[in-house]
Amino acid sequence: MPAENTAQLAVGRLLEIRAAAGYKCADDVDRLFAKVGAAVQQLPPGTQHVTVVDWRLCPIMAPEAAERIVQLISGTNDATLRSAALAQNNSPVTVMQFLRVIRDAHHPDRKLFFEVSKLESWLADVLGPEERTRLAAFLAEVDVP
Repeated sequence: MPAENTAQLAVGRLLEIRAAAGYKCADDVDRLFAKVGAAVQQLPPGTQHVTVVDWRLCPIMAPEAAERIVQLISGTNDATLRSAALAQNNSPVTVMQFLRVIRDAHHPDRKLFFEVSKLESWLADVLGPEERTRLAAFLAEVDVP
């Protein structure tokens, strides 16, 4: 099965995003955010979501794609209670790109992690028991080299 970028609400308010295909152009970002929008529409009006983003398989993004991500995630700030991204720290350029995207989105509760346990601990404060269980399952779904 080819790698793809996905977004879904499987349990509660936990918005699960996996960027396995990466972002080669702004259109790739737009397609993912169409999925994000469809997922978030399932929540009751006024409900903030908690986002987990798995960037562990995401290669470096095209510059135009990184700019588009900043634009679109900034637009979700009001609807986002907390957002955690998980990445590998084996590519300094990719890590710098991820850090810049998070910084430029201007949300104080949007962070980048390199360890699953630290990400889970940080999000646990705002998740219910079923959401915490689903978070662990989501993060375990991918074998990372």
